[in-house]
Amino acid sequence: MRRSGLILVGAALVAAACSSSTTAAPATNGSAPAGSTNMAGSASQAANATTGPASGGSHQFTATLTVTGAVKFTLTFTQPLSALPACSEIAKTGFSGKTWSIPQPNTQDSKLNWNVQPYTGPGAYSDSKTFENSIELTGPKGDQYDQVDSSAGSVTVNADGSGSATFQNLQDSLSKAVSGGETWTCS
Repeated sequence: MRRSGLILVGAALVAAACSSSTTAAPATNGSAPAGSTNMAGSASQAANATTGPASGGSHQFTATLTVTGAVKFTLTFTQPLSALPACSEIAKTGFSGKTWSIPQPNTQDSKLNWNVQPYTGPGAYSDSKTFENSIELTGPKGDQYDQVDSSAGSVTVNADGSGSATFQNLQDSLSKAVSGGETWTCS
């Protein structure tokens, strides 16, 4: 029974993500992340609002990701959450497996993937063991920046599911570093 519940949650996440939209601000280094587009989203998402029905209603993430360092860009995106519980409910429990996943921009060339585990409810998470090896950024040109020993990060989730995340010193294969942050709301 529990397994079928997890499958339904996963299917709901994928269904909700199928109509996400992304808008990118021009990058300051001459390259720009993808413009407005509709793309399938990821099953790892975060939530944030006190409004919205238990499921089937109309609510969405609105988030902004800003990156500086070896690449510089700002990406603003929305992602419908109509198949998920209200953001305040997700904030209490996280997603399946005691995991919180920050909202993830899902474009052809830029995305941030970051999980907090174990997620124990709203609060601040800065112990690297709670997101060990889970912070991954793909930049506008497809460059991959990963968590290394000297990386640092912090995620704050509020009771309404809104929140923020900051990261420092993610590195690519040539040790070029990026830092940045993401803030999100839900309405």
